[in-house]
Amino acid sequence: MSQRPRKLQRVSKACDFCNRRSIKCSKKGDDPLGRCQNCADFDVPCTFDRPAKRRGVKSSRASAAQDDGPTVKSPVGAAGGRSLFDFGQRTVRTGDPWGSLSALWSASEGNDGGALRNSWRAFAIASDQTIRNLVQVYFEIVYPIFPLFHRPSFLEKLDRYEYLKDQGLFASTMAVCALASARARDGALYSGRWHLSQLAEPPSEAFMAAAKDSIPKDLTNAKGVDFMRACAFLAIASIQNGQIKSMQQYSGLYHTLIAMEGLYDEKLWPKNLSPIEIEERRRLFWSIYTLDIYSSIVWGGIIRHREAHSMVRYPTEIDDDYITSSGYGMPPTVQTPSASSPNDITAVPCQPVSWLRGWNFTTDLYRILEHAVDGLRRRWSQGNWTSQFQALYGRNSMSESAVMEQVLAMYSALPSQFRETLPVTCDPAKDLFGFQSANIQATLQLLRMVLFSTEDIGVERKCDVAGELLSVFSKVPVEYLKAISSPLLHHLGGIGYILGSVMEGSLSEVSYRRVRTLLLEMADLLRRLESGLHRAAGASERLKSQVDRIDDYMRTQRALNMNAAVQQQQHQQQQNAINPAGAEAGGTVVPLTYNQAQAQAQAGGLEDQLSQFQLPPELLEDWPWPFDSGPSEGLLPLGFE
Repeated sequence: MSQRPRKLQRVSKACDFCNRRSIKCSKKGDDPLGRCQNCADFDVPCTFDRPAKRRGVKSSRASAAQDDGPTVKSPVGAAGGRSLFDFGQRTVRTGDPWGSLSALWSASEGNDGGALRNSWRAFAIASDQTIRNLVQVYFEIVYPIFPLFHRPSFLEKLDRYEYLKDQGLFASTMAVCALASARARDGALYSGRWHLSQLAEPPSEAFMAAAKDSIPKDLTNAKGVDFMRACAFLAIASIQNGQIKSMQQYSGLYHTLIAMEGLYDEKLWPKNLSPIEIEERRRLFWSIYTLDIYSSIVWGGIIRHREAHSMVRYPTEIDDDYITSSGYGMPPTVQTPSASSPNDITAVPCQPVSWLRGWNFTTDLYRILEHAVDGLRRRWSQGNWTSQFQALYGRNSMSESAVMEQVLAMYSALPSQFRETLPVTCDPAKDLFGFQSANIQATLQLLRMVLFSTEDIGVERKCDVAGELLSVFSKVPVEYLKAISSPLLHHLGGIGYILGSVMEGSLSEVSYRRVRTLLLEMADLLRRLESGLHRAAGASERLKSQVDRIDDYMRTQRALNMNAAVQQQQHQQQQNAINPAGAEAGGTVVPLTYNQAQAQAQAGGLEDQLSQFQLPPELLEDWPWPFDSGPSEGLLPLGFE
C-alpha cells in the first residue's frame, strides 16, 4: 500500500533576515546549511536569534526591544588573505565584523536605528565585483549627463570600502548601482567592454531596495550630501523603470533635504569644504534643477526650485583629474592653428576645452525652459478663477522664433565639439563630448516643442516642426540616444503629441500624406532605439499598425467618394439627356458608362487634394500619446506603458 504524500508544513516563524525584510520565509530543500530560500540567495546565515514576542495587543508600558542582526563572517580577500574589513589602521575582529562599523554609524547618524541592516551589508560584500562593474558603467553612460560624483575620489573610496562604514555613502553607492544596472538592462551599453550577464545579478531592484532602506526615515538624521545624492539617483532610476510616483517621492525627499541643508545657497554651505566637495555640490544642484524642469514638462506638477532663488555657481569647467582636495590644477596647453596662419599648428597655445562647457550650456537651456514653461502655465492659469498679476511686471511672452533666434546665436558661439555629434569612439574622454552634443540637441528640441506649445499655428507649421525635430534626432548616433535611454522617449513623445494634434484636426490628402511620412520616420527611429529598452518594446510596430489602420480607412473613403462622384456624374448626364438645357439645338446627349464617368471625374479634379476631412475618433483611440494636455498633465505626455 502506497503511503500518502506528506503534506508540506508552513514555516511557523520567519528567520531574522526575512523578518527584517518583511518577506516570505520558505525553506530551501537542497541547501546543505538548512537555510531558507532568501538567506541562501543572499548568502547569509539563516538565524532565529531575535527574542520571541508575545502575540496580541501590547501593553502601553511595554517597550520595543531592538533585534540583533545575524552575525556574518568576514570574507577573505584574494590578496594575501586580507579581510575586507581591514580598513586603514582599524582592524575589525573577523568574528563580529559589524560591531565597530555599527558604532561608527550610530555615532554619526543619531538615533535613526543605528547602522545599516546587516543583511544589506552582507549583500554588498557578496556583490562586491558587480558593484565595481556597475560603478564603471555609471561613469561610461550616466556620468556624462549626471556627473554627481568626482570620479577619482569616489573610486578611491570604493577601493577602501568606505561605503561600508558610511551610511550616506552606502545609500548613494547602492543608488548609483541601481541606475547603472537599469540602464544596462535597457540596452544603454555601447562600448563592448561589458557583457550583460556580468551586470544582471543582483538585479537593479535589489540595489534600489538597499538604497531605499539606507535613507533614515527621520530626515533630520539624513545629514550630508550623500543622502541628497542617493535620493537624486533613486529619482532618475525610477524614471528609467517607468515608476513615476516613485520618482516624485524621491525627488521630493531630495528637495526637502536641500532645503534643510541649504544647498540652494553657497553662503549656507559648510566653510571647510574641499574643492572636490564644492564641485560635487554644484553639479548635484544643477543636475537636479534640470531634472526638476524636465519632470514638470513631461509629467506636470510644480517647479520646486527657481533659477532666481538659486545662489549656486556653475561647476568649474575643469576635468576631474585636475580637481583635488587641495585645489585646482591646470591641464596642459594644446597647440591650435591661428587665424592668421591656419597651417601653423604651433602658433597659438591655449587651454583645452572641458566637456563641462557643453554641460553648463545645457543648464542654460533648462533655465530658458523654465521661463518657457511659465509662459505656457500662465495661459492655463487664466482659467483657474484667480486674479492675474503678470501685467504688473510687464511679462510679455516672446514668440518661438524670437527665443530660438537668441538661443541659436548662443549655440553658434559654442566650440565645434558641441555642435557636431561624432560617432562613438569607446574612449570615455572623447565620448564625453559626444554625449554633451547629443544632450544639447535633445534639449534644444525640447525647448522648441515647449515654445511651440505656447502658440497657435497651422497644420503645415506643425508638420514643419515635427519634421525638423525628427531630422535632428535621426542624425545623432544611436549609441548616444540609447545611453540617454528612457528620458529620450519623452522627447519623442512630444513629437508624437504634435503629430497627434494634426491627426485629430481637419486634414487634406496632402497634409495626411505628410503626417503619414513623419509617423513612419518616427517608427523607424523607435525601432532603432527599442532593441533593449523594454518600455519602448513594440512601440514602432504599434505605430506602424496605427498608420496601416488609417491607410485602410483612407482607401475605403476614397473608393466611396469616387463611387459617389461617378454616380453624380452619370445622374447629371441622364438629366441632360432628358432635358438638354443649354445644349446646342438638335444636339444629342449620350449618357456615360461607369468607366467613362470615373475617368471624367478624375480628370475633372473631383478628387480634390485640398478638400478637408476629419478622421473618426475611434481610429485614434489607440494613439500612443494623449491629445489633450492641461494643467494637471505634462506638456509632452508619453503613452508607451
